[in-house]
Amino acid sequence: MMKSMFAATTLASVGSTLLAGAAFANGPDLVLHNATILTMDAERPRASALAITGQRITAIGGDEAIKALATEGTRVIDLEGKTVIPGLVDTHIHAIRGGQTYTFETYWYGETSLPAALETLRETALGRGENEWVAVVGSWLPEQFDEKRAPTVTELTQSVPDHPVYIQYLYDYALVNAKGMEALKLDSADPAVPPGITIERGPDGKATGKLLGHIGSYNALFAQIAAQDEPRRKASLQAFFTALNSAGMTGFIDPSAGPASSYETLFALQREGKLTIRAGYRIPAMKPGEEAQWFRDVMAFRQPHYEAGLVSFVGIGESIVAAMNDGVQMGPGFAPSKEARDALRTVAEFAAERHIPLEIHAYTDDAAGAILDVFEGVDKNHPLKDLRWAIAHLNTGSERTLNRMKALGLSFTVQMGPYFEGPAIREANGEAVAASSPPTRGALDRSILVAGGTDSTRIGVFGVWQAIEYHVTGRSLGGAIQKPERQRLSREEALQLYTRNAAWIGFAEQQRGVLAEAKLADLAVLDKPFLGMPAEEIDTIRSLLTIVDGKVVHDRLAASPANAR
Repeated sequence: MMKSMFAATTLASVGSTLLAGAAFANGPDLVLHNATILTMDAERPRASALAITGQRITAIGGDEAIKALATEGTRVIDLEGKTVIPGLVDTHIHAIRGGQTYTFETYWYGETSLPAALETLRETALGRGENEWVAVVGSWLPEQFDEKRAPTVTELTQSVPDHPVYIQYLYDYALVNAKGMEALKLDSADPAVPPGITIERGPDGKATGKLLGHIGSYNALFAQIAAQDEPRRKASLQAFFTALNSAGMTGFIDPSAGPASSYETLFALQREGKLTIRAGYRIPAMKPGEEAQWFRDVMAFRQPHYEAGLVSFVGIGESIVAAMNDGVQMGPGFAPSKEARDALRTVAEFAAERHIPLEIHAYTDDAAGAILDVFEGVDKNHPLKDLRWAIAHLNTGSERTLNRMKALGLSFTVQMGPYFEGPAIREANGEAVAASSPPTRGALDRSILVAGGTDSTRIGVFGVWQAIEYHVTGRSLGGAIQKPERQRLSREEALQLYTRNAAWIGFAEQQRGVLAEAKLADLAVLDKPFLGMPAEEIDTIRSLLTIVDGKVVHDRLAASPANAR
């Protein structure tokens, strides 16, 4: 059962020795002891204490040795057995876009009945100004409710009669109430909806309140509905990052945040010193049909990938050539044209020659197959194995596709789509495909590097823990699909996707992703015992203490004034 999500270059050995020596001489800033530390470091998988000085972990090991390093100015915390992990990193989350509307949106992650879900809309409306929208945008499923259905337009109107309401079900359809139909002028000669949105009409020609579209058109419509000024967008993004910190997240990679203006809000927080999380981003193609020239232009004065403070650039993605993108197609049948394949070949050759990392969207096995046809051709002249290219989603990826990815040295960034879309995948592909979707187990068994993401905020639950629970239990939302045990991951395997492997996909494995001496101090202290608690409650885990770059960004631990930093 889902729970409520949220309230609102390794150092050289000599360098490491010098760093530790400085800590011994002056005392660390922080010592955590009497802990269960899951280091994710194969050389030392467990420890009970660690010390942090400045940005880095300066010692890790047993309690007595680490406690002895403390001086009068050291904050010393007895964790009483609590679990410590490397900071979580979501490698595929639309955080920059979604975070700017975080405080505007209502979320149905934890709702199990329609009356309760509708009540959240009513409560949100009470705090909204006249004619201001109330919206739920994705990441829910009719099967999660006791009633096993979506709300009706009539119910939306009855629950919130005085404000426009917008409810989006993944990227399948959207519903608006009576006030919403009025606000969008759905029954006028010139409806206020973007191109690509189709208005469903009844026998009388009147709008029913149901809107059909695709990813681009829904995103454009919601951007119109949720339009806010820059101060509100910035405050919302900062609040979102705070929410991520409270889950123990210390970083993310955004695969595509849309137009350049979307990124400026992030950069503003960086300039102001208000970032509390490591923000990686990729650049998408913004000119369909002209993608090759687009990437030549935007990469002309840019390194293939780099890090600047808490912000890093991680290449291009996830929509690289529009005509090669299968959107949210569930079943077979995606067959891109020769022109589309040629366009991808041009972009891929450019990226491979320049050593630019990329992540490319493929929901279906057919889309992945078409992409691999192109990549195999590129690989003949520009080997791909060291470029850290990844295919994202791969919900219905076959064994043949995984074998081809392994041969090319490609990675797999897995997301939560099937957690919500399991019934649709089953209907389009059959029970066997649905039971192994996404094919995480198959990829790991082939030693393909798998990094974890959520794909939130539209198709996924931000904060990572629901995704980790899904990998472990194999149970989709509402129990719609139950993976067999052979398709599930161990807790340690699932955690590695969002720590060690996530750091690797972001070119940061030398600095973080594991807890070890000389690594950057990105970590979280958990409020529940991850390894020992019931698997179906993993999604309830939150952080008591989150540290990014050696700085405390979230703190629920009681600390005496003498030891507070």
